Formats: sequence, structure tokens, C-alpha cells
Amino acid sequence: MKSYYVELYQKGKARIIQEEISDADLQDNEAIILTDFSMISAGTELSRVFEIKKGFSYPVRPGYCSVGTVLKKGAGIKDFEVNDKVFFNAPHSSVVRWKSTSQTQGPQIYKLDKEINPKYATIINLALVALSGVNSSEVKLLDNVAVFGMGNIGILTALMYQKLGANVIAIDPVENRCQLAQKMGIRNVICKETEGQTEEIMKLTANRGVEIAVDVTGSSEAIITAINSARQYGQVILLGSPRASFPTDITPVFNRMHMKNLKVTGAFNQLAPVKAVEGSFNSVTKNYQTVCDLIKNGDIDVEKLISHTILPEEIETAYHGLMFDKENYNCVILDWKKYQSL
Repeated sequence: MKSYYVELYQKGKARIIQEEISDADLQDNEAIILTDFSMISAGTELSRVFEIKKGFSYPVRPGYCSVGTVLKKGAGIKDFEVNDKVFFNAPHSSVVRWKSTSQTQGPQIYKLDKEINPKYATIINLALVALSGVNSSEVKLLDNVAVFGMGNIGILTALMYQKLGANVIAIDPVENRCQLAQKMGIRNVICKETEGQTEEIMKLTANRGVEIAVDVTGSSEAIITAINSARQYGQVILLGSPRASFPTDITPVFNRMHMKNLKVTGAFNQLAPVKAVEGSFNSVTKNYQTVCDLIKNGDIDVEKLISHTILPEEIETAYHGLMFDKENYNCVILDWKKYQSL
């Protein structure tokens, strides 16, 4: 059957390519999925679009957050049936021959609750990233938690901490993102460039600093500010992936970590086991259900997060908007339904 997918063929350039997907001889752990919606990752995906991430070559198939309908499946797949809606990890494509693995870093798939709008479900992967940061911390009731970066994952992270009873302080220099954070229900928002952020945080914490500082940006400069904002015996969570070079004298940062007895924790997503194992409550499957419950209960108002729903052929414009027009672009969803009849 015909399938159409997004290809990055050079820096900042994308196109739609047609290919044939065979639905014959499916292995036990394979499925054919017709995509309804997929979402652009403004972190990992943009890092490849604009060559922020090094060590790869074009062409590249981007994307990893999709929702669709199962057309056919192998005999070994028991968690869903043909015609079920599913959330799954795969590049942007109208039809996917999907293969299951038992690896944490491998592609995951879950049956989608009928109460969840399929378009809204595309944010599940971002919410799983946010939850990995929250689960890596030692948050307690009424802790002061500073979240640096109000992109999609930052807003989701802040909402989750607030749900746990923390006093959340959201920080971002982009006015539109700060306004969106407030609309989503985050009560304390600081809209400032890096210089002056720590001072504002100190004003809100009686000059003590925060118990937990979370960087969601991956910016080395923001990480330094997060460390400077943490109080004695505080915790710093590195949720964003640092990618760009940042020359600086790191000794003052190390000295503060040492003198303040700070705990700095990496929170790279997907290191939890896929399913629950003895001795640990944490698993990707449990986290998936938690995120679905947050969406169903209205704790995450996905409609407010989405700034654009586009046709796949408009993706190059969306990439540039997400990278260079952050006042107007936030969460972009690709609608593949047009391609289902081609």
C-alpha cells in the first residue's frame, strides 16, 4: 500500500516522499498502522532539522509521537486488536509497518483510551518526558520548584509539580510562552532573559532559593542559572538534553554545587523499564497510564497547548516557525487524514 513520509534532506529543508509499504508476511511482533495525527518534537526533532545535534547525516526521517488505527497485526501482539486506536512511536508517516521490541529505548505502542481525543494523545510522549523529570526528584508538599523553559515539556513538567502540591515558579524569556503557562494554570511565572532570573526567584523564596530547580531547555546557560537558584541541600534536575557548545568558566558552578551540597540529577527519558519489575514501582507502562489519566481528568488542557494543526506538506514552514517564531508557534500537530484516501 502507498505511504507518505517526511524526509529531512538538508539543513532546514523537508519534503514528503512516497513509498510502498507491504502488509504481507507480518512477523508476530509487527503491525500495520494508519496514522491519524503526529506531533513535531520541538526539541529532539528540531535539533536534527537545524543540525544542532551532531553526528548524523541527511537524509533523516524525523518524528516519534503518533496516533493511528491498527489495520493488521502479527499473531504475537496481544495488547490491542485490529481497528483499535493506538499511541505509538514512529517517524512522521501516513502508514507505518511498526515493529515491537522489549527494549526500553525501542518503539512503544499502547491502546488508546476511547475517552481521549486522538489528536490530543500525540502529546503523550512529551508528557512522559516531563514525568521522568518529576519522578527523578524528591519533591515534597509546598516545596519551591523552579522550572526553566516553558515549551511544551516545561509547561507539562510545571503542571505535574503543581499537581503534587509544590509551589511552582515557571521561567522563560518568551512572552507568549509565559502567557500560555499562565493560561494553563501555572500561578507563578517569571518572564525574563537569563540575567535577572535568579534575582526574581530569590524574591519569591525569601532569598533562600528553591528546593528543586528543573532545567527543561538543555541550554548550558539555563542550567547554570538553575544551579545558582537552588538553595542549600537542594536538587537540580537536568531534564533537557544539552546539545550546543557553551564556553564558560565552570569552576564557580562546581564550587556552588560543592559548597551548597547540591544534588544534580540527570533525568534522561526512557530509562525506566517498559513494564513493572520487582523492586520498582516505576515503568513506562505505568507512566503512560498516569499521563492518560491527567489528560482525561482535565489536569492537562491539551487544546490550549496546540498552536497549529497542519497538513504534512506544510511541515518545513512549521519547523522554521518553531525555531525562529516562538511567540506564535508552540505545539504543532500534523493531520494525516488527507493521505488516508490517496
